[in-house]
Amino acid sequence: MATYKLAPDVVRKPGPIVVGDPAERGVDRILVGQSAEAGPFRDVWLDATGEQVVAVFGKRGTGKSYSLGVLLEGLAAGSGNSKIAHLETPRGALVLDIMDIFWTSTLPLAEDGPPEISKQFKVMKKRGFSPTPLNVDLWIPAGFERSEIDPPGIRTLAISPASLSLDDWGSLFEVDIYAEPRGMLIADAIQHVSSEGYTRTDGANVSPNQQFTLPEVLDCLGNDVDLISNYQDTTLRSIRQRMATYAALPLFQGDGTPLGEVIRAFRVSILMLGRVPDALKRVIVAALVRQILRIRRDVSFAQKRLELDSSLSSDERGSIQQFVKTGLPRTWVLMDEAHILVGSGQSSVASGALIKYAKEGRNFGLSLAVATQQPSALDPGLLSQVETLILHQLTAPHDASIAAKGIRSPAPSSIQVDGENTDIEGLLRRLGQGEALFSCGNAPSLQRSCVLRVRPRVTAHGGYEA
Repeated sequence: MATYKLAPDVVRKPGPIVVGDPAERGVDRILVGQSAEAGPFRDVWLDATGEQVVAVFGKRGTGKSYSLGVLLEGLAAGSGNSKIAHLETPRGALVLDIMDIFWTSTLPLAEDGPPEISKQFKVMKKRGFSPTPLNVDLWIPAGFERSEIDPPGIRTLAISPASLSLDDWGSLFEVDIYAEPRGMLIADAIQHVSSEGYTRTDGANVSPNQQFTLPEVLDCLGNDVDLISNYQDTTLRSIRQRMATYAALPLFQGDGTPLGEVIRAFRVSILMLGRVPDALKRVIVAALVRQILRIRRDVSFAQKRLELDSSLSSDERGSIQQFVKTGLPRTWVLMDEAHILVGSGQSSVASGALIKYAKEGRNFGLSLAVATQQPSALDPGLLSQVETLILHQLTAPHDASIAAKGIRSPAPSSIQVDGENTDIEGLLRRLGQGEALFSCGNAPSLQRSCVLRVRPRVTAHGGYEA
């Protein structure tokens, strides 16, 4: 293990390092790790009292998924104090598990467990930690479950077709919804079914239904006089066939899963997306993220009325309090391999929704944590919103340069690794497995970024080759 010596002192006073909130309230905090620099031992905590946009970067095998799992565990530790978190404010979290590696957070480490569990247990115990009960729920899009291999207790998520935007439909069918005939057909069919109504070939008038189902859209595509007269048979047939495929998916059947069942205070829900095709994955993520943003925007507005509007009657106050109670708590969204959905130079419904979430979400009690092995492949619009960075080893010059430019903390005046002078990029190339450069822009007391050793997981880490 290398010896790191950075100057000046990371903070002016002794004791743990708690950073992440400009007001330094420390009400909610998550243990990230311990200082790995020469000098006194210090715990490093992320002050999560305010809302966050966190990025974890690192090449494969250096600990980025592990670090994201550490944040997950902290958020799932429940109300009150534990060795890995101190949480008072009700918050929920949703993990968009692109590679299906975080479901293992439901598995406690045990000395007498299978070899991999026993191995991880020894690492945890050696660092002075012990298994911690966590509040973690597993979800999978309906129709993609595999009962013969899935862990017990997994729940299925359904999405109402009526909740999808026109851009979602374009992404789902991989067409230009505004310029391509197939896209325009989809837009017209949705418009007719949801808001205008239409006349069937048998002369019957069909009234609009804002909460429409896919069988209703199929009926429109097959029988709407206006669509049949304005679009070629090949175009109609192409869209009908694919619409029928989606209509058969359990994912789009029924009313959709209420988001309040998925995101609950002091709990983390892991949505397993590894089996879902990319086009459908983007739509699911976009629909969920937009819904979270919309609900939290309204809940935040209602909460401010309760706190600031003295003219409210008792009945009005009671009604608004009920609205807040039944809405979503403050929420974190976490996602590994973020470049897949929010890649530089790519435009998709998922990237648009996630960038909007990052830009606006903090106003409404929303936080975001993303991880990627390729910071240079991440959309600059998302990168610009990051305030807290956990940087593991990066050896590709372009990736190291992008990461170094994103550091919000003051730069160290000097950096030595094993007695040799270097710079930030040189430090990033020499970090060991599980070590990271921690930087936070919302940290008045933090004099510079610091090197830490990420704390051990207290549940099973699934990000290894099997």
